[in-house]
Amino acid sequence: MLMTVRWIIAMRPLRADGSARVGDRLDATFRVLPSDLDLLMHMTNGRYLSILDAARIAYMSETGLWRRLRTRGWHPVVVAQTISYRRPLTLGTRYQVRTALIGVDDRNVYFEQEFHVGERTHATAVVAIRYLDRTGESVLPDQVLALDVDVALPDSLPTWVGDWSEAIRTQAAADRPATASSQGEPA
Repeated sequence: MLMTVRWIIAMRPLRADGSARVGDRLDATFRVLPSDLDLLMHMTNGRYLSILDAARIAYMSETGLWRRLRTRGWHPVVVAQTISYRRPLTLGTRYQVRTALIGVDDRNVYFEQEFHVGERTHATAVVAIRYLDRTGESVLPDQVLALDVDVALPDSLPTWVGDWSEAIRTQAAADRPATASSQGEPA
């Protein structure tokens, strides 16, 4: 229930004019609540991921992207993410999640998201997003960026992010069960 309230608050910018550019770094503010805590009395690892979702929705709302996506029946899904924790967030702490769309490849859109208290970084994440249409088919990143929004992305995706994404794709392909024809049996 509490995450639902956070989502509603994050989506409040849906009424915004979409004046922020896709590629800008934008902050969404949150506070550590009792329901966010684990037994060690700091924000639990899983809650960070839920907060990342809410901050990306706020980002897409503030850039005008969310409304244009929803008009077409497109929606984002997380395909991979990595997060590094530096400092804990504790009860009552007010923090910002700084979000930026940092680039695209042929399949995914990549967000960098940082948890900050003031200018001090507490955690950093990179999230690979794929957009799907109403039928569940992938929407190409170029189609997303061609929507009527102001886009100002870096010229290229950071090298390490491309390497990370390729490693995940390679591992996923290696983990798939072998087909009959690849095991020497007739197809």
